[in-house]
Amino acid sequence: MNKNIKRGLAAAASALSGSAMAAGDPGVDAITALSGTAQTYITAAFGVAVLVAGGFWGIRMMKKAFSKAG
Repeated sequence: MNKNIKRGLAAAASALSGSAMAAGDPGVDAITALSGTAQTYITAAFGVAVLVAGGFWGIRMMKKAFSKAG
């Protein structure tokens, strides 16, 4: 195997063993508990972004329609 691939596999293995040791850490548990709330906020922000983009698209279409009519 390539030396860089071996180094990457060793780093991944050490990261996995480190995360297994941190399973009882209250800080890690608190961050994990927040993931559901974060997902809700991310979904809501995406919905707002789509709504705003649709609003700007609608305004642009109205401007085109009024410029052709007038």
